[in-house]
Amino acid sequence: MKKGIFAIFGALIILAVSFYQLWSIDQPKVGPVGDGIIPDYAYTSIYIGIYVGAGSFILGVLHIILESMKNKK
Repeated sequence: MKKGIFAIFGALIILAVSFYQLWSIDQPKVGPVGDGIIPDYAYTSIYIGIYVGAGSFILGVLHIILESMKNKK
């Protein structure tokens, strides 16, 4: 059960960081950097983080469910 909770906690951290990066990359920039074009590959690591976080969350929940079913027997 402890492993599942750690997996869910880690997944929530990964998801929070990925969603923050996705939010911050689309914010308007000021100064000499300006509002330039964002290349498509900049989003790749963000989407990979979201998929990894969602997968880890699902695996954590499944681990808790399977562990509780195993303990009932």
